[in-house]
Amino acid sequence: MRGGAIPILTWGTILLVLAVGNWVWNGKAVGSGAASAAVLIVYTFGAAVWLARREAIRRGPPRRRTEDEAVPQASVAAMVIGLSAGCALFGLAWAKFLLYFGIAMFVLGVGRLIVERRAERATRRQVLGEEERR
Repeated sequence: MRGGAIPILTWGTILLVLAVGNWVWNGKAVGSGAASAAVLIVYTFGAAVWLARREAIRRGPPRRRTEDEAVPQASVAAMVIGLSAGCALFGLAWAKFLLYFGIAMFVLGVGRLIVERRAERATRRQVLGEEERR
């Protein structure tokens, strides 16, 4: 993604300002250390995104591609996996049954993701086969 590291690094800068303010006004090592750790984690993640793909720091639209690419309109699997993460985290805090329900939803979401990926590949093969016949 072009420009994907910019918001992450901006968020890290905002956290850095807040961490400095926390060090100045609070002065307690625990809170200030946690704020500093958050800054370090966000900057590390932003740098990793930047180093993984150099376009992540450039603004503007990406370069045009000539090859066909299968892009799904919506993904039920992504939604189920996201809900399962939230359900499992609530389960850690409140009730075990939510944790187990979240794990079950995660397994079903991954299964659905596999089905979606297989359908995407089949569609791509079909489209490429039609183009070769022309």
